[in-house]
Amino acid sequence: MELLDIHTHHLPLHPEQAIFNCTSEMLWRQPFAYCSVGIHPWELTADAIQDKWNWLVLAAADSRVLAIGEAGLDRMIDVPFSLQMDTFERQIEFADAVGKPLVIHCVRAANEIIELKKKFQPHNPWIIHGFRGKKEQALQYVRHGLYLSFGERYQEEALCAAPADRLFLETDESTIDIHLLYQRAATVLSIPLELLTGQLKQNIGNVFLKG
Repeated sequence: MELLDIHTHHLPLHPEQAIFNCTSEMLWRQPFAYCSVGIHPWELTADAIQDKWNWLVLAAADSRVLAIGEAGLDRMIDVPFSLQMDTFERQIEFADAVGKPLVIHCVRAANEIIELKKKFQPHNPWIIHGFRGKKEQALQYVRHGLYLSFGERYQEEALCAAPADRLFLETDESTIDIHLLYQRAATVLSIPLELLTGQLKQNIGNVFLKG
């Protein structure tokens, strides 16, 4: 089995096919082959941030951790945006320092993400996970060097606009089989499934498994 799903909140039937998103010590006890670890903006509270940060630093040293995240910004929640920004900036610097890709949760904060990319000029890849935006936003992200990961729901024009070498697929919170997402994407893109699978495996190798 080869890694196909770059972001999931469910333990996969075949663990070696997915990167499990782990955001707490409780989830850390689950069996997985690969994972990402991060502090999600939904889970932020000022009194718990230091404990979460301490756990993140320790967890990131595990060989199963392929990425930091999901981390990011969300303007649709009650968590103070200043706290979100501070925590996200710390994770930006940490991900770059440990040389791991950064998986980003972004809700109505695309401009801030792009400005932070310019500000920090990271050496590690940034991936917008669960991208549902329009074609124009997809192209804007790509112009600034970001990768896009598409889940079960997305705008087909945006998928078609994403360069093949900047593309990933994920199940996220859905229970859909990742293979069905590959089949659907191949149909939308009007390319053979084998060609799409080969390209995405190459992308995964270059971004998540390099070194």
